[in-house]
Amino acid sequence: MKEIAEFDAGIAQRIAAAPLPTKKTLRGRKNVFVQLFRLIGINIRMLKVIAASHHR
Repeated sequence: MKEIAEFDAGIAQRIAAAPLPTKKTLRGRKNVFVQLFRLIGINIRMLKVIAASHHR
């Protein structure tokens, strides 16, 4: 992956100014139980989409 210095000045400025995730956000991303809950939610949504497409 390119380093920030390799991008043009405008892109490097936008990357440097991007907000960083909070401690709470990082803790949620690393938590296995939160990941499992999100995975189950995504799978349920996919099943709903698939089921709806099969009934057409």
